[in-house]
Amino acid sequence: MQTTARPGSSAEETRARILAAAKTIYEQNGTRGTTTREVAERAGVNEATLFRHFGNKHALLVAMRESACPLAVFESVLASLGDDLTNNLRAIARSMIEFMHTRRALMCISLAEDAQADGASVPEWRGPMEIMQRLESFFAEGIGSGQIRGDAHRLAVYFMGMCFSYVIARKIWDSYSIKEADLDFLVDIFLNGVT
Repeated sequence: MQTTARPGSSAEETRARILAAAKTIYEQNGTRGTTTREVAERAGVNEATLFRHFGNKHALLVAMRESACPLAVFESVLASLGDDLTNNLRAIARSMIEFMHTRRALMCISLAEDAQADGASVPEWRGPMEIMQRLESFFAEGIGSGQIRGDAHRLAVYFMGMCFSYVIARKIWDSYSIKEADLDFLVDIFLNGVT
């Protein structure tokens, strides 16, 4: 095991290695099965370096969860949208589904552990909440322009929930790939319902 930062390694690179190691081990072992020593070893640093960057295990897990949330990517998708609501929703759905798919194991373990926490402190999920807020703003603008009706918060919750369900269920149905017909169907159900 390497016990110091790699030669030429910046603090940002060291931090990124620690976060990547934490994500890998957390996805394999969950919160209770993940130790800071194991994370440090996998990242090629000693525990003192890990604690210098994050302070404690809880802060490490919060940072790891936040680093897994691509808020900047989602904001760039929102910035690139045009005037067509259906196409915009397809682009948003594709972005959310791709993001969720690459973090599916992390989401599943986190949800299971959050459910078992029984009032214990669990790391926050600020990143997804920020994405939810951006999505809510998108829907509020659509409501303001008359493109869509409803409550912006509820629309954001249900749209994100549909994308989440699609990602989780894809593992059950067949191998993962985003099918254009599935995106079309998801957006159509969201906009028009089933009747």
